[in-house]
Amino acid sequence: MDPDTFDPHGRFRAAVSASLAADPMPTFTQLAANLGVPVADVVHYALVRWASAGSEALMSGPPQMFVDLAQAADEGDLERVRGIVSFLRAGFGEASDAS
Repeated sequence: MDPDTFDPHGRFRAAVSASLAADPMPTFTQLAANLGVPVADVVHYALVRWASAGSEALMSGPPQMFVDLAQAADEGDLERVRGIVSFLRAGFGEASDAS
């Protein structure tokens, strides 16, 4: 998949890059020590929770992705709509051809 199709304007890639300024490991390390479990297990748990947060959000209110998609559609930003749809489809393991 073309990164520019998946992430128009590079917004997500920029957010990923900016996140590198913070080191989450001290938090995970301390939490693991407090619980007496391996730090890798805590990191794994956090990733599982993050990955499943979309499903959980559907039960509690409109997911942010839906809000973003509606905003892009309202603004007539077809490129952003395509990018969001590609992102959503990627979560289901589908190849995206949103052109």
